[in-house]
Amino acid sequence: MFTSLQSVPLGLLPFVAMLLVLLALGVAGVRWWSIRRGAESEPAADRPEESHGYPLASWRYVYDLDKSDAKREVASVNEQAETLADAEKKRRRK
Repeated sequence: MFTSLQSVPLGLLPFVAMLLVLLALGVAGVRWWSIRRGAESEPAADRPEESHGYPLASWRYVYDLDKSDAKREVASVNEQAETLADAEKKRRRK
């Protein structure tokens, strides 16, 4: 056991540690640049976009419809927003 530890070149340890730190900084920099560029915020083309959930999450879906359907959808979203606002007001009164 003692002889195997003597065969490890300890002079290379600082070089290997610095190389790992530089590699980690490079990966972090590329990740930061990717997030800042916004590449991950765009939906994939093969995935259908959701039209439900939080009331304002369906705006792109609204614009893909006919004009009369869009007006109905916008009215529905506004009604949901008003309902949520009323519920929030009631919650705060308690």
